[in-house]
Amino acid sequence: MSAAINVDTTARADDQPVISWPKITATIMGETDGTLVINDVVHPCWAPRTDVLRTGMIARCAATAITLRRPVRVEITERGQSWSVAVRPDGIVQELDKSGRIVSTDVDLLPVEGCCRACGGSNPVTARHCSGCGTAEPLGVLAAEPYAIASQPDRQ
Repeated sequence: MSAAINVDTTARADDQPVISWPKITATIMGETDGTLVINDVVHPCWAPRTDVLRTGMIARCAATAITLRRPVRVEITERGQSWSVAVRPDGIVQELDKSGRIVSTDVDLLPVEGCCRACGGSNPVTARHCSGCGTAEPLGVLAAEPYAIASQPDRQ
């Protein structure tokens, strides 16, 4: 005899808050550079344009969401504005309300896509390799090796 398992099939993504671990902050500092900080590890980022930079940073967050098998919360700062989003493992990005819940929408959402840094082919942020040329992390914008905040070189 098997035990019955109660599963709530009516639960939606916006019914649960997106927890703040890992702590992820994305800062766009100019037209071409920014930082992505994941649990106090700084990932310096660079891209030729702001839209490419944003997409690459989202791709890195999507990789974290895929590993955790759940949405991750990202605190974004750009041009003096700040807001919170959820990056889901399927590559969809959604705004969070003040309580950390995904803001519901009546429209069908699609994963964020960008162009491969090697061949220019379109790839979703969830792609580990370019579907056209095979480049690893086709949307990658990492400009230097990540480093822990505590080990940041002194600037005098």
